Amino acid sequence: MDIRIKNYADARDLKELKYIFVDALDVDPTFVRYEEEYNYCKSIPGLLEAHIELTPFRQDKSRWDEAYWTSLKMDLVKNFSDCRMMHMKEVAQVFLAEKITRILKERDATITTSSMIPPTTPKVEEKVEPASTTIVAPSISRAEQEKRELEEAKRKLEEENRRTEAARQAEARRIEQQRRIHQTATQTTPTGDSSKKAIGIAVAVLAVAAVVLILVLK
Repeated sequence: MDIRIKNYADARDLKELKYIFVDALDVDPTFVRYEEEYNYCKSIPGLLEAHIELTPFRQDKSRWDEAYWTSLKMDLVKNFSDCRMMHMKEVAQVFLAEKITRILKERDATITTSSMIPPTTPKVEEKVEPASTTIVAPSISRAEQEKRELEEAKRKLEEENRRTEAARQAEARRIEQQRRIHQTATQTTPTGDSSKKAIGIAVAVLAVAAVVLILVLK
C-alpha cells in the first residue's frame, strides 16, 4: 500500500485523499496502482458522499471524449461519490485506452526483464562516486497540471459564491433602507381624517369671525 495515502487515511485528511483519487485514473487508468488504497479508504467516514447527479452519465461510449472526462472530474470534486468513481473507471477504459495499452506493455517488459537478470554478489569494496551537482529543472506532469486546474476551478467557484452572497446582502440592505424611509414618511404625513378635522376647525373659526363682524357693523 502507498504509505503516503495510508498516512492521509490514518490522519483522516479527506481533502488530500480526494485530490489523489480525482487524479488517480489519469495517472493509472488501469487503477491497479490505487485499487488497494481506494478500498482501504472507502470506509473512512465522510470520504464518500451520497451521489448527486450533476453531469448526466452518458451510456454512448462514442461520446466518452475529453470534454466529458473533464466534466466528470469536476463533478467528482464537487460530489465525491463511489457511483461516479466507478463510472469513471469504465470511461477510462475507452477514453484512456491507448495509455492503458502502453502501461500494460511496460509492466510486462519490466516483469520479463526482472526475471532474466541473475542475482548479483555485492562487491566488498566499491568506490562511491560523488553525487552529481547538476540541477534538473522540475517538470510538471499532466496529472499535476490537471490538479492545479481543478484547484483553480474550485477557487473560482468559491469566489463566485462569495460574490453572490455579497450581492444578496447588499440587496437585503437596500430593501431594508427603503422600508425605513417609507415608514418614516408614513409617520410624518398627516392622515386623511386629521386633514378633514383641521379643515372643519378652520371653517368654524371663519364662521364665528363673520358673525362677530356682522354684529359689530350693526
